[in-house]
Amino acid sequence: MPPGQKSPTIRLIELLAGYPIGTTVEAMRYHHLRHHCDLGLHNDPYLKTCVGESRLRFWIMTLRYFLLVPLWVLRGVIGAVAAYLPGLRGVYGRIFLQDLSGEDLTPSRELLACACEDRWQTLFYVCVGFAVALRPAWMTAYYLLPLVVAGYLAGVRLLFEHVQKPSTERSRRAILHFTRHHHLGWMGKLLLTPHNVGYHLIHHLHPQASLGNLPKIQEWYERSGTFQSEMTP
Repeated sequence: MPPGQKSPTIRLIELLAGYPIGTTVEAMRYHHLRHHCDLGLHNDPYLKTCVGESRLRFWIMTLRYFLLVPLWVLRGVIGAVAAYLPGLRGVYGRIFLQDLSGEDLTPSRELLACACEDRWQTLFYVCVGFAVALRPAWMTAYYLLPLVVAGYLAGVRLLFEHVQKPSTERSRRAILHFTRHHHLGWMGKLLLTPHNVGYHLIHHLHPQASLGNLPKIQEWYERSGTFQSEMTP
């Protein structure tokens, strides 16, 4: 989605699908587009070079993703404050939006838009707090714990999707080498990659393609033999 004023429909989708998992359209756009632009480069917010090819380090790294959603919720609080305190925007951007540019983020209008939107997410979680106070056992069992587990699985998926090695170029060839499909079987789709999320290489090649069309694009590449020819040194 391009930046700009959100329609009522998008606002409703954000309320139903974004706030409950601790994110806004602006926050997701901020770090996700930088990941696409700087795939595998030192500014890529999703690159974890410490993992490399070690399976042990891979699974140790996944443990941090139990904190993913709690940190996203905390991001909303910090962002709500940063909307009014410019001095906090650097910390907010570098820690919670994963900005690795090293630039002064205080005057960034894009970051300010994220901070302003986080005010609404924080209001949502104030309401969640009241719900927890009223029904602690129910909210913990049917919302909070499943949410933390979902955040963990999302982090595991992120590590599967990308070769955790640094790249030296922005190119189509780099996408073919540093992203990969995964868990396309029925079990994987059930537990880890619903809605064709497992077609991650195709998503990087065609980031504006709808989820429903990713398998069709993959089939076209397989029929044309494009992958084989482009992967050949």
